[in-house]
Amino acid sequence: MGLDVRGVESAGALEIYITATPRSHSSISQQAKELFPAVAAVLRQHGAWICQERVFAPPASISTLRALRAEAYGDLNDTVEPAWLASVGESDRIAAVQVHAVHAAIKARPLSIDGVGLGRAFEQNGCRWVTASGLSSPQAGDAPAQARATFEKAEALLRQVGADLRSVARTWIFMDNILAWYGQFNQARNSLFIDRGILVRGDSEGRMPASTGIGVSPASSAKCAMDLFAVVGGDGLVKRYHAAGKQKSAYEYGSAFARAADAKTLAGHAVFVSGTAAIDTAGATCHVGDPAGQVQMTLGNVTAVLNQMGTNVRDVVQAVAYCATSEVKELFESCWADTLPWPWVVLIGDVCRDDLLFEVEVTACPGAKKM
Repeated sequence: MGLDVRGVESAGALEIYITATPRSHSSISQQAKELFPAVAAVLRQHGAWICQERVFAPPASISTLRALRAEAYGDLNDTVEPAWLASVGESDRIAAVQVHAVHAAIKARPLSIDGVGLGRAFEQNGCRWVTASGLSSPQAGDAPAQARATFEKAEALLRQVGADLRSVARTWIFMDNILAWYGQFNQARNSLFIDRGILVRGDSEGRMPASTGIGVSPASSAKCAMDLFAVVGGDGLVKRYHAAGKQKSAYEYGSAFARAADAKTLAGHAVFVSGTAAIDTAGATCHVGDPAGQVQMTLGNVTAVLNQMGTNVRDVVQAVAYCATSEVKELFESCWADTLPWPWVVLIGDVCRDDLLFEVEVTACPGAKKM
């Protein structure tokens, strides 16, 4: 089993990022019996509670994994489920468990809608933070309608703590069959963001969050699911960079997200680098048909954003590589995964264009250390 634990600490809080991956090809139940207790042991060692969690695994195994997770976590298991996300290519393997946890004086309180735990809120020194995991609205209709309803569910959750979508620093949007409806998704998101004043035409300083929209399906029947991280409490808590590194604003080609965001956290601040691919300053795909070229350019684009934001490769606490095919995954793992000292989760999933083969997202916390 691979267990990577990174932390950043202040006088009032400790934040922990855990990435757990199975090493063996034992049964999926045995993998769960190794991964979840290992995560629980780290949480108990540091007196930490979960603020966000994702499990990438075969959909058919979710009911089994849910029970084994609850057994391993015990009293660490509040009412909020992790985001259960479908891993592709290996029906007998958990791809990864990712956890962001916090030790602080005030514990998070679960947030629910219709009795279902969907997020957490926590407060310290006048600031409030909200996380949500696996938000979805499969009953809303077709895929674009589900996307809008999912954002509206996020709004309902945020209203419980006196916030709204303008407080969101980061979203992760996991989409089933992304290539079939990504354009419609953008239309739905753009329309809602305009309605809410997040996106103002002609305003380059809007409040679009950093984001990943990726072809990794929810493990449920939903067409999309969303995680989010929001900060509430005053101006300057979140800085959004609509253009960053070597790339211009994604909204110039119709996609409403910031390239990066810097958000105050309990133990310092986090830099969220949005899903990034081999796209040039004009928004065009580069190295078409050349996976190695796309990987190299993508990593260069990501590190350029980190450098601009005042962080470096040692500060990265979470990293996910999305590979369009198993061949791209094998190429990345054999040639690049060990060249950057990051806690990689490597997944197969379609990127938002059929000529893009590779995408990377990272979270970095200045001063983070391996634990």
